[in-house]
Amino acid sequence: MRRARRVERRVERRVATMVTCATMRVGRVARVALGARTRANGWMRARAMAAGRRGTFARAFARVDAGEDGEEVRDDAFFAEGFVVDETEDGIADEVDEWDEADDEEEETPETLPYIGGELLKPDPPGHRCGYVAIVGRPNAGKSTLMNDLVGTKLSIVTFKPQTTRHRILGILSDENYQMVLLDTPGVMQEEFNKLDGIMLKSVRNSMANADVLFYIVDAARDPYGAWEGLAPKKAGKRVPTALILNKCDLVGDRERIMELIQYFKSQDAIDEVLPVSALNSTGTENVKKWALDRLPLGPTLYPKDSISEHPERFFIAEIIREKIFLQYKQEVPYSTQVWIEAHKERDGQKKDLILAKVFVERQSQVGIIIGQGGAAMKKLSSNARADIEKFLGRPVFLDIQVKVREGWRQDDASLEDLGLDDPNRLEAPTI
Repeated sequence: MRRARRVERRVERRVATMVTCATMRVGRVARVALGARTRANGWMRARAMAAGRRGTFARAFARVDAGEDGEEVRDDAFFAEGFVVDETEDGIADEVDEWDEADDEEEETPETLPYIGGELLKPDPPGHRCGYVAIVGRPNAGKSTLMNDLVGTKLSIVTFKPQTTRHRILGILSDENYQMVLLDTPGVMQEEFNKLDGIMLKSVRNSMANADVLFYIVDAARDPYGAWEGLAPKKAGKRVPTALILNKCDLVGDRERIMELIQYFKSQDAIDEVLPVSALNSTGTENVKKWALDRLPLGPTLYPKDSISEHPERFFIAEIIREKIFLQYKQEVPYSTQVWIEAHKERDGQKKDLILAKVFVERQSQVGIIIGQGGAAMKKLSSNARADIEKFLGRPVFLDIQVKVREGWRQDDASLEDLGLDDPNRLEAPTI
């Protein structure tokens, strides 16, 4: 079939060329198309036909009115000089073979790029384990602190205020024989107050659905039973290996109380193991890591072994600024802000990196709160954020922060998407 199509296209081009040549010889302007009527005394027709096993063949026809002697005359103006139509099937097949050979000669062989150096990725050793580990809990239970401790660096921002984390933060812990992909999630709330809360809860559900190992985390020092009621799965069924992390045990101070909590949570059907820890002090976190590694499925590496996250630098810079806003401002202001990095230009060692950031607020009155009297609050925010950004990047930066108003952005679907709340790796700048 492929050969037939190639020949059919060549026949159509050949017939079109004949019509053009004939038109030029008789001095007429004709429309070059198969089956078109012309201004000749009669009509002309060209047809390309595909035929079975012997390939595609074509016949060209021309018909004009009778000549002076009454006999039908074939108008050879239709044919280009030197072209002879052989209407026998064998003759046509021979010409098709010639065209096909010429067409084969025109086909270019694929170009192979030269070797440019570098090493191929090393194959994973036998028994390599890889999978996703989701960390789920109520607000301020210590999810981000635990992930930062396991990864060995600060990826998720941490404050004393609940609902600091808005995105699913991905952290990667790799070794030669395994790769653990940790998912730090927003705090689970009892109800949604705005559309931003809905996006955050959707992120939690998606992380749980993709997890190969699941960690529930509760604050042992603050209503652990009530926290578990808000986390416990409502439906029984097939599930992944699941452990409950009893965090902040150092704040309890009573060993018997801790043992009581361990026994209670071990009795829950949805829990395979209870792991008491203090994430802030790195106490017991090695047991958490080992428990998850032993239950990861066999599988290939998903991310480069030297990576610690999939998020770009811009995302972490914005998170650092947002963390400083949560720590510096009170009441509703931190929850009404969203940070967008408009530009991050890396410069040579002689100049500082340039970072242009925008802080979006919901109301005009919040602009004055962010800036402060005489710009004092903004100066403090920029200084604190710049110090952590330089520590994160490992080089000096010049940070410029502007404040913009985006009315009611937490309740507007378009604004939530535009500001990257549904995609932490979004690169397109907001429309305002």
